[in-house]
Amino acid sequence: MTLDSETDIWADVNTIRTPAYAEPTEDDVLALQDAVAEAADALAWQISERARAHRAADGQAPDRVVLSGDYQLALLHALRQTAGVVEKRAAAAAKVAGHQGASYARIGEAWGISRQSARVKWPDAVPSRADLPQPPVTVQHAGGTAAVLHHQGTDHWMFTAVAADGTHHTSAPDYPTSAAAADDAKSCLAEHTSTVAWSCAHCGGENGDAHPFTCGFCSTRRTD
Repeated sequence: MTLDSETDIWADVNTIRTPAYAEPTEDDVLALQDAVAEAADALAWQISERARAHRAADGQAPDRVVLSGDYQLALLHALRQTAGVVEKRAAAAAKVAGHQGASYARIGEAWGISRQSARVKWPDAVPSRADLPQPPVTVQHAGGTAAVLHHQGTDHWMFTAVAADGTHHTSAPDYPTSAAAADDAKSCLAEHTSTVAWSCAHCGGENGDAHPFTCGFCSTRRTD
């Protein structure tokens, strides 16, 4: 796939592919297990009081240290830190995936749990509808035009309007639905109609209030 612009690149990044990943091979899993075990062993060797005491006494600790029960407790503690790191990374990955459009079903599938369990485990991973940008709604009425907009971060709507007589108006984000905002936008446009008639230079049609900018007969844009 060839990406020709920065816009294309980010559009590609923001599009979740299906499938998102291939199942790891047995060798892949073994390599991961070895890497985790090596990291946990290194931490246990560093924090074990028995190993630390030997190093303080003669500069090194013998291999038999790992056979002691207290060293195994140190290893167990190190493995718990590993599990904590995994949980933090998993939560971050789930949140990024969710905010890029992944559903709880896909997040749960990646973690090997159900959609419901994924929602409980990471309740903030997939943003609510109120947090997602909603597409604007265009309203044309009485010769004017309004855009009904979702107020991002809330579940409210607003509108911005340009009436037929040139009046501009932007409402507060106080509407619970786009339909409610659209109704008020129509009322606003109806209060500011144009009373100036004009003739279309293309077809000669006489236009008034209903078509202040574009001819209602041939759809040619007004030029005067």
